Amino acid sequence: MYAFMQPIQITFGALLLAHLLGDFPLQMQWIARNKGERLWPLICHGVTHYILAWTCLLIFAQIQFLSIFSQVVIIGYLAVHLTIDKLKHNLIARKKLLDNWKTFLLDQSLHVIVLTIGAVALTGSGLSGLIYSIRLSPLTKTHILELAIIYVGVVFGGGYLIRYLTKGLADDNDVEAPAQLENAGLYVGWIERFLIITAIAMQSPILVGLILTGKSIARFPEFKEARFAEYFLVGTLLSVSLSVLGGILLLQLLYGTVSLK
Repeated sequence: MYAFMQPIQITFGALLLAHLLGDFPLQMQWIARNKGERLWPLICHGVTHYILAWTCLLIFAQIQFLSIFSQVVIIGYLAVHLTIDKLKHNLIARKKLLDNWKTFLLDQSLHVIVLTIGAVALTGSGLSGLIYSIRLSPLTKTHILELAIIYVGVVFGGGYLIRYLTKGLADDNDVEAPAQLENAGLYVGWIERFLIITAIAMQSPILVGLILTGKSIARFPEFKEARFAEYFLVGTLLSVSLSVLGGILLLQLLYGTVSLK
């Protein structure tokens, strides 16, 4: 069964790599700017993706280039890809969509869905084959559940706890500048705790020091204000403590031991 399922995984991966290369590092700026308005840049974008798709398929997957069916699938996939790009541009131009991260994720999700259908068609695995290829073992499911609980609990739940614990300091002292980006501190805290948990889980505590150094350098000019410095240190130490505890718990759950190199 494993030998039967392997082709769809490799084919999907090859198409995904081609898509990422064509949409990001190898998409020239003039194509990105003009493919929604002019035909020639859109065609160049399609040709680039066609070459990349077949290059990746021929290197990594066992797909016949001279097969008429395979050519039809790839060309059909690219036609839908270009249609999505054109439609997104038109909707943004008409103010029906905002050019933001939500639209970006929606656009990329649609592309991934289309290339998944293409991988299924190329390998002839069918929907059941695709579902089987992504089926997780009980142990993997357990690890994913443990990861999700710790990351969500520490990164997001920990943020609420820290906010409550430092509420007195924030109320007593004017520590937030009016011009400061709204919720920037909240987002920085999320990223900080995520990175620290990950660093501990990777058994690389030295990365924690680098994270804190970068954060401190960014806020260094504000340390001249004693009230802000106290608020910053209390919040940061609470955040780091929760993250380290979460990372240690994750190490214990994943490996059955705690070892920090």
